[in-house]
This record gives sequence, structure tokens and C-alpha cells, in this order.
Amino acid sequence: MTIMKIFMIIKRVGSRGGTSVKVSSTTKEERIITLDIIRGFALLGILFVNMSTFKSPVFQRQSVLSELAALPTGLLNQWSQFALDFFVVGKFYPMFSFLFGLGFYLFFERLQEKGLPANKLYQRRMVFLLIIGFIHLVFVWSGDILFTYAIAGFILLLFIHRGSKTILGWAIGLLVGSSLITGFLSLIGNFFMTTQQGGALEEQSRLAVSNAETIYSNGSYLEILGFRLSDEVPLVLSNLIITVPNVLGLFLIGLYVGKKGWMQQPSWFMSVWKRLFPITLISGGLLSILFASLNNGLLPLPAWFAAGAASGLNIAAGPLLMLFYIATAMLLSQKRTNLFKPVAFVGQMALTNYLLQSIICLFIFYGFGLQLYGTINVATGLLITIVIYTAQLMLSSFWMGNYSQGPMEKLWRKWTYRNVIK
Repeated sequence: MTIMKIFMIIKRVGSRGGTSVKVSSTTKEERIITLDIIRGFALLGILFVNMSTFKSPVFQRQSVLSELAALPTGLLNQWSQFALDFFVVGKFYPMFSFLFGLGFYLFFERLQEKGLPANKLYQRRMVFLLIIGFIHLVFVWSGDILFTYAIAGFILLLFIHRGSKTILGWAIGLLVGSSLITGFLSLIGNFFMTTQQGGALEEQSRLAVSNAETIYSNGSYLEILGFRLSDEVPLVLSNLIITVPNVLGLFLIGLYVGKKGWMQQPSWFMSVWKRLFPITLISGGLLSILFASLNNGLLPLPAWFAAGAASGLNIAAGPLLMLFYIATAMLLSQKRTNLFKPVAFVGQMALTNYLLQSIICLFIFYGFGLQLYGTINVATGLLITIVIYTAQLMLSSFWMGNYSQGPMEKLWRKWTYRNVIK
């Protein structure tokens, strides 16, 4: 079953739910808790994935074919990598993006109901995110997603008054297009690398990997900053032409669900989530198994082809399995348990915790910190992730027990509502 067919099924299921619904005060509180729990888990998944970039030269290894074909050593590391690829990689940034699109709809609708200038306030919100994302990208970490979110967020504003059918059509088109283009470009690039094995280009790429390991593990902050500005940040910015459409497509899925009211009144739409549960599990699960198998060299294919195909395939697999995770959360939300309340606190401080993860990892891995860069295997990286997230659970619980917002969230709100709400 193709991704196009899956999303058309989603469309048909959603049409049975009727038009958008207004939110009562009781269900609004339930919705906020559920969304914060999902957002909190998304932050855990994002840290699991980002850990590989924090601890090793992922950017530079992408241009060395032998590095793409290299597998972790040791059974524990191999199983850990396969589990990451199957359950996590490409699934949680779509979840975070989905929630962004849904949050955009709820934010815009709430402002309109209050008679506030929704367009103006949303644009202020995106300007803040653009500034924070740029600072994070340039001065902290090259794997930043906030800058991309801000750019895609401005474009998202064009869809707020579009119909659900149009929004879903654009979402499908952008995601399918991103998958095909990414896979095609990766295949072409990897094939080109096979023609350069043993040549000057491969030697230059290997030197870049070695240079990155040396600078990140031993360099000062200014030395690392200079390396990132010359070697990594330009690459990230040049990739915006591909990453922005992909992220926008994920935003639009969240906007579509918001317009349908599936998450504002979950008890009204349990039939929707019950139908999506097996559909997304089977389709997303099968594609994710294929992706993990390709990415871990389990299929008898040339390394250049497997790596290229995997990169495009996961753009389709990730959102489908992400929707399975969302459906699972919505079905479990009816049990009204407080078990995941600490996770909800992490989600309420999503921006603060995302930035905090970067700062913590910099001091763990880089030369001006504990200098663990390039020395940590996959399984140990998972353990470090769990330790960091556990600390965030405790910190977020303490903070939200004493304050109504995280520090960055409070600053974001003040920026957005200045001269509007006293």
C-alpha cells in the first residue's frame, strides 16, 4: 500500500467526522495534557536521534561511501542501531512537526475567537523562532531544526483558510515529492562516490571526517565555531530547499487534523483513531522494517544503493509510523492516568528542553567539556540519552510545579503579545 493510498484513507475516515468542532473547557484541558505528553515523548525521540550527531561527525561521513556501509561493532550496538532505525529515526521529528501544525491551528483559532490580530501575532511568534533558531544553528549546534521550522511556519500561514481537502493534497504532494527527490539525489550522489573511490575526492572526504573528530574532541569553543561556520552551517542552509518542503508537509498533516477536530474532542473521534491504528501500524511498520534493513546492510544490495534508497524511503515510513504513535496515544488518553504527567511537564517546556539538550551535549562531548566526542558507541549513546532525559523529567517537574511556563516559553510569549495583552 503506497503512502498516497494511506493518506487518502485518512481523508475518507476524517470526512465521516464532519466539520471542525469547538472545544469546551473540560475537553480543552484534556487535550492540552495529551498533546503535552506526546510532545514530551517527541523530545525523547529527537534526542535519541540527535545523539549520533552530537557524538560523531555525521555530516562529514555522509560523503564517504565506506562510512555509509560501516556497521556498528558488537551485537548490542548492532541491535541498538537497528532498533533506533526501526522505532525512532525519522519518526519523532515528524511528530514534533505534526504538533507544530496542530498547535498553529489551535493558536490561530484561539486568537480569532478573542478578537486579537491572529496574523500579526503568529508572524511575531515565527520571527522569535527564526531568531532563536539562527542563534542555535550558528552558535550552538549545526543540527538545529528551529530555523527550518520558522521558515516553513511563515509559509504555513498561507494555508490557514484553505479547505481540508486542499491541505491534505498539499501535504501528500510535499511528502511524496520530498521522499522521491531525497532518494533520487542520494542515489545519484552515492553512485558518484563509487566512481571516486581511491581518488582525490574520497581522500578529501576522509580528511574532513578526521578533521572534524580532532576539532570537536579537542578544540576550544571558538575553534569549533569556526569549523562549523565553514564546514557545516553552509551545508545546512543549502539543504533548506529540501528540508523546508518536507517539514511544511508534516505541518499540514497537523493542520488537517486540527481542522477536523480529531484531537480537540478525542472522545468524539475514537472511531477515527481506532481505524488509523492498524492502518498506520502495518504500513508504517513494514516500510520502517525495510528502511532499517537497508540502513543496516541486511539486504544483498550495493552500499551506495541501499543508503540512497533508505534516505528517501524513511521520509515516507516516518510519518506513517508517527501517526501510529499518535493514534496509540489518543486511544490511551481515554484512560485518564497521571502516569505520564512528568512527560507532560517536559512537553510544556518543549522549546526550553530542546535547547537545553544541545547545551548539555556540547559540554559532554566537545573539547571545552568532557571531550567524549568520537569515543561513544551506539548503546552508550542510548544510555546517555536516557540519563539526560531523566534529568529533564525531574527539572521540568520542579519548574512547572513552581512556574506556569518554561523560561524560553515565557520569553516567547512576552515577545509575541507585547503591546497587545497587558
